[in-house]
Amino acid sequence: MASRREALKTLSLATGAGLLAPARFGPLGSRAARAQEARALDINLLGFALGVHVPTTAAILDLLPEMQGYAPPNTQRMDQIRTLTQTLVAGAADVGETDPITTFRAVEAGADLKIIGLWYMHTSLVFVVDGDRVQSFKDLENPDNVIAINSRGDITEVMLVGPLLREGVDIGKLNIIEVGGSGARMRALLAGRVQAVPVHFDQAAAIADEGNYKVLLEPWKEYDAWVNEVWVTNGEWLRQPGNERAAVDLMKATIAGFRKANDDFAWYADAYRRHVTLADANQASDEFIRPLWEGLSQQIGAWPQDMDLRRDHFEALLPVYKAAGAVEGTVDVQAVVDTSFMQQALDELRA
Repeated sequence: MASRREALKTLSLATGAGLLAPARFGPLGSRAARAQEARALDINLLGFALGVHVPTTAAILDLLPEMQGYAPPNTQRMDQIRTLTQTLVAGAADVGETDPITTFRAVEAGADLKIIGLWYMHTSLVFVVDGDRVQSFKDLENPDNVIAINSRGDITEVMLVGPLLREGVDIGKLNIIEVGGSGARMRALLAGRVQAVPVHFDQAAAIADEGNYKVLLEPWKEYDAWVNEVWVTNGEWLRQPGNERAAVDLMKATIAGFRKANDDFAWYADAYRRHVTLADANQASDEFIRPLWEGLSQQIGAWPQDMDLRRDHFEALLPVYKAAGAVEGTVDVQAVVDTSFMQQALDELRA
């Protein structure tokens, strides 16, 4: 792997494709020549962007185009993560934002997909329960306590399974229903129709005074690493000339986004207003954004300074995915998770 990193570094030096490298505009129309040569990656994104997505969204829309050799990417938003993953299987996009579970399922079905980076670490989701009915994980065995998740086999169900197994809960006894959208799940909890829901931590704080609601599960405390969303591409795309270089530069931009978000609240707040898809996000005040930023950056650790994509994190999560019935558990993590592009990006950022 070191030889490939050296080759990529040589190519970087030859092309000048350094992170946020200043444009070198000489005389006689070289600016136009650079614009003509700039590459626009085809990137498929999920249909929404929340506070946790801000650094990576800003990385691809703001930071990557500042790098020599790149134009603003062609992006397409998709509501269904399965659909997005299928576009990567079909080679209809260069890279995309998806999740490990759907990626592993596709690989088990024969797809040639590679996880090359994190979109963020952990998740902003927590499990909130009606404290009058649920005091412990064991109480979830009671069929009168209804658990609302987004959909069976996705991360909103799977992240609950690890702690339940450790606590000796019989997951076969759980009364689970599907309710799409954290806002809809929160309303169902407040109405007493369900007793446990995954919602975003800021939503949990907003309803804390409306009843005896408590946070039962914070994934960043239950798992060494809960990997929620990842950068994925097709192995065939990676094997095409120039695409390994593009993968490294995409990781460099993402890491830069993580670091800027952690180190500069003003940068994060500006990016939040421009990139979050929630209604009126562009009008959000610093006072509104700051607690969200502090929670994500300092409490949850959503944006590791060096990204921290590690195969052992996925190896530890695979049994949980399997126990939840989300995957068969046959995937070769070593073959699917490729950390070399992150490592090369870090090497070049340190140089």
